[in-house]
Amino acid sequence: MSIPPRRHRFGFRGFQGAAWLAIALTAGVPTPALGAGVIQNIKVWYDTSGNPIYNNGGNMIQEGDTFYWVGYDTAPGHDGKINLYASKDLATWDYVKPIIQRTGEFSDIWWAGRPSLVRRSDGKYVCIFEADGPNWDRHKIGYAVADSIDGTYHRTNVEYPEGTRTAGDISVYQEGDRAYLLATMDDDISGTKYMNRSLAIYELTEDFTGVQAKLYDGFRNVNGEPAWPPKEHSSREASHIFKRDGIYYWFSSGVNGWNPTATKYATATDLAGPWSELKLLATDPLSTSSYYTQHDFVFPVAGPEGVTYVYVGDRYSQWTGIGVGRNVFLPLEWDGDVPRLVWEESWSVMIPEPVGVVMAVIGGVALTGRRRRTR
Repeated sequence: MSIPPRRHRFGFRGFQGAAWLAIALTAGVPTPALGAGVIQNIKVWYDTSGNPIYNNGGNMIQEGDTFYWVGYDTAPGHDGKINLYASKDLATWDYVKPIIQRTGEFSDIWWAGRPSLVRRSDGKYVCIFEADGPNWDRHKIGYAVADSIDGTYHRTNVEYPEGTRTAGDISVYQEGDRAYLLATMDDDISGTKYMNRSLAIYELTEDFTGVQAKLYDGFRNVNGEPAWPPKEHSSREASHIFKRDGIYYWFSSGVNGWNPTATKYATATDLAGPWSELKLLATDPLSTSSYYTQHDFVFPVAGPEGVTYVYVGDRYSQWTGIGVGRNVFLPLEWDGDVPRLVWEESWSVMIPEPVGVVMAVIGGVALTGRRRRTR
C-alpha cells in the first residue's frame, strides 16, 4: 500500500531531546477552536455534557453508525468502574453509562480494568476485564454478558486464565466467531511471585466466557538477557493484536507504570506463532515515548481509498503530569509491511452513510470512511 500524502501535523519537529517541547506540552499549548469531527491530540477531551473524559485501557466496536468505546475510569479517586461512550464521528463522544460498577454482583471486585467488548454470534455482548479483589492473589479475568451493548451486564465468571497463574494487563482479539485473550502473565517460581513475566494468547470458549486453550506463551526477559535469573517486569504490557494483509501485528508498551513508553511490536502469520522478535515502532517525527503515550490498541478504518489503521494511545497525564490530555488517536503509515506512527495535532475521519453493522476484530473497529487533514 502506498504511503498517504503528508498531512497537517504538530509543529514541533523531533520529540526527542527538546526540553522546550516538554514544557510546552505540560503547560498546555493553545489550539484553535475546531468543528465537530476533529480529533485533537493535545487537549483534554470532554463529552457532550461537558464532563471530562476518563476512559483508558479499552477497545471500540461499531454498531450501525455508532462507535462504542469502552474503558476503565481513570479519574482521581475513581471507584473501579468501567465506562461506555458513543460517537458518530470518532471525535464527539456521548457518555452512555457505567456498564460495570462495584455494586451488586460485582461488589467483591475491588479493581475492574482493561475491558474489551466483543459480540457473539447470538447477538449478545461480552465484557472481558481484569478483576481484582482484596483477598485475591492479583488479577483474575472477569466475564459479564448483556443482551445489548448498552444493556445490563451480568457476571458469569471470574477466574484465573491458567490454573492459579495470575495476570497483568489483558485485552481481547476477535476474528469472526472466535475470540482470544491476550495477557501479560505472572510466574510463581520457588514460592516467589514474579509479575509481568511473559505475553500469552489463550483461545476463549465459544460463548467467550472462559479460556479453552493456551496458544502461545513467550517474550520472557525481553528487557534483558535471556539468561538472567527470574525478574519482575521483564516482559511487556498493554498489548493488542490486529491483522493486516494476512499478518498479525502484536503491539505492546514497556512496563513502566503510568509513564509513556516506546511502542514495540512482533509479527506472525498464525496466532500460535512463531512470532518475530520485537521491533521498535518507527515514529515521524522522532519520539522515544510514542508522543507521551502508552499504547492501548489499533483499529482499522476501511474506506474507498484503502484502510487507515488508527493508533489509540493512553496519556496518563492525571497521574504523571507528562503532556496534556489523556487520549491520543494517530494514524499509522506503511512502507510495505512496516508500520510507522505519525504525529497529527488535529485530523478527521470522514464518516459516510452507515452500511450496516461492522464488527471490531481487535480492540478496534472497521468503518467506512477516509482521512481528512485539518489546516
